Amino acid sequence: MVTPVQIRPKAEEIYLDCNATTPVLPYITQAVKHVMEHVFGNPSSSHITGLQARYILENTRRLGRQVVGAHSGRLFFTSGATEGIQTAVLSALTGARSTQGAGTRRWLLYGATEHKAVPQALAHWNQVLQLNAELKAIPVDSHGKLDLDFIAEHVGAAYMICTMAVNNETGVRQNLAALETVIRQHNPDVPWMVDCVQALGKMCLDLADTTIDYAPFSGHKLYAPKGIGFMYVRDSAPFTPLIIGGGQELGQRSGTENLPGIAALHALFELLLNPEQSVFQPESILLQYRQQLLHALQSAFPTLELNHPLAESIPTTLNFSVQGVPSRDIMDVFDAANIRVSSGSACSSGVTRSFVLDAMGLADWRSSSAIRLSFGPATTADTIAAACERIQEAAQALRQSCLLVADTNEDIDSDLDGIVQWRFGSACCYLVIDKAAGEMAVIDPVAELAERIERLVACQRYRVKAVLTTEPHGPQSAAAMLANLLCASGCETERDAVGWPATATAVCAAPVGCDVTTEGCLTVGQRRLYRVGTRAPIYLLSSPLAGAMTSPHVDFAFIGEHHHSPFLQQAVTEKTLLLSRYDEAFQVVETLPELAGMNHAAPLINVTIDQQQQWLQQPQTLLVDVREQQEHRVRRLSVDAEVVNVPLTRLAQFIQQSPAAYRQRPIVCVCRSGHRSAVAAQVMARHGFQQVSHVAGGTALLIEADASDESILTH
Repeated sequence: MVTPVQIRPKAEEIYLDCNATTPVLPYITQAVKHVMEHVFGNPSSSHITGLQARYILENTRRLGRQVVGAHSGRLFFTSGATEGIQTAVLSALTGARSTQGAGTRRWLLYGATEHKAVPQALAHWNQVLQLNAELKAIPVDSHGKLDLDFIAEHVGAAYMICTMAVNNETGVRQNLAALETVIRQHNPDVPWMVDCVQALGKMCLDLADTTIDYAPFSGHKLYAPKGIGFMYVRDSAPFTPLIIGGGQELGQRSGTENLPGIAALHALFELLLNPEQSVFQPESILLQYRQQLLHALQSAFPTLELNHPLAESIPTTLNFSVQGVPSRDIMDVFDAANIRVSSGSACSSGVTRSFVLDAMGLADWRSSSAIRLSFGPATTADTIAAACERIQEAAQALRQSCLLVADTNEDIDSDLDGIVQWRFGSACCYLVIDKAAGEMAVIDPVAELAERIERLVACQRYRVKAVLTTEPHGPQSAAAMLANLLCASGCETERDAVGWPATATAVCAAPVGCDVTTEGCLTVGQRRLYRVGTRAPIYLLSSPLAGAMTSPHVDFAFIGEHHHSPFLQQAVTEKTLLLSRYDEAFQVVETLPELAGMNHAAPLINVTIDQQQQWLQQPQTLLVDVREQQEHRVRRLSVDAEVVNVPLTRLAQFIQQSPAAYRQRPIVCVCRSGHRSAVAAQVMARHGFQQVSHVAGGTALLIEADASDESILTH
């Protein structure tokens, strides 16, 4: 017997990502359960059980027509909006091939901020049908509104035009009446599809009284299950079934109907049409909720900027950016605080910036820092109030980690000490920090991280000893400008082309194991930083100086792009940890034997989830939480194992200073999703840790103890 994986619901989860999907309402769940248990017939069967099923199907269709104002035209059930989009595009383009005068057409028009399903469907069917049309994105203004002049200029030669009622990332409403006027004035017959997914239940629709030809809908965006949707098609619109074979839905969409899903829509439509219901809040209440959330966000993030006009957006969506704080940092700490938000469309969650905001012409930082917060019409006042409190907690964690500028009276702390690796793409920037001395050096700064470095220095009041690079740079480079801003003596400090200060000691004893000449050294707290080479140097960081020690060992080498150079092999030992300027493969840290192909990594331990949970019940196990410190502080993990917080940014330092006993202990790495923990586990296995595994599903699959563990350590 196969036991299904049980994912424990997270306590007090605040779900604010309703534009991606919604939970299923209990009322709708009961309707689905009833149909699955008692009305399980095939709607195409002619016996009583089948007729009962047919009644539910047709009554749902009747209610759906009322909800979207489709007293005429086709209305049939689909698996969701993506299928509806495919059906619309196939129908329009198939019809275009047989239409007289098609030779004068050339464009497939779509809004630049459309869901990616639309241009991809256009491109696919354009190729399959060999229409040889050209896809053209309709520009939008800074509010996300479509350019009507552009439409007027191009729609006359269009095979099809696709727009959306409400944008899924910003909540901006298009003016459908104005669009209809300009489209029909310049092309009365062009097929027009309107993606109505985000409009259902949030704005009034009277589709049959418009010239909209196709309108797809998806149930899971409004409290119904996934896998059910419906489609409106105007009577006069070209129509070609996407799925054929069986004749269901009067031949419009073959395949046995998803009756439980249709029953869910039936319950949803009943709620939408019932003036006495109290589940869905009126627009006035939703506007109050949005204002509460916005006030909490602006209080938590004083530099917040909205990415859409509130007056032109539905009341359940907020899209904002905080300058200097990437969306991933906010997402991670919100997730740790059990607030679920998004950095954009759920279908584009792997992308680090918003194509919607890019199309609107907003600044790059707003696109890369964008957060979408969306609730639904069934969200309660208690949820909004709890969300506002939790937002403040998450922002506090970001301030404590110096990711937000804090008030001067606030007690800010940071555990950063030793080597910190910050990344932008594959480019790596290193901070050498001595917290006790209040000193630091920066090596190979990345322009995109400059503001974050400045904020850390201001937050912790570090004395910056040097801003160095492993290749020459000009006076306008990120390194030069950072040095002018941050170095202790400012612009008056004399530095060479790689940032090495003229005040660095000219003569100092070479570190143990270094067989090449060093070009002076400078101190950062209790460590020495040596320079080897001139034009494209490497930098050697010593172990902390002890007493009268004059020749310390080299713990780290910042090697730039010197991976196999002879002088690298002479400058460091086999135990020195090598830190590269670029790290596309997420090696994080390497050694000379690795570069020579002579390192034999321990394999990751292949354990089941049950075995892993047994490990976590044992005090000798080490749970390595690789989330950033702000995530760790907001949600501390409660297990019997010893817990240390080792973000990827500090993994190199952890490997260098870990006691030998750590390398023999059972180790479980964990992060929010399993991606960072997989990297950390691989790196640790390469560097001698013998019993390493990671939680592939992240903290969502981590079963914690009921009681909080006050002995959790932060490393």
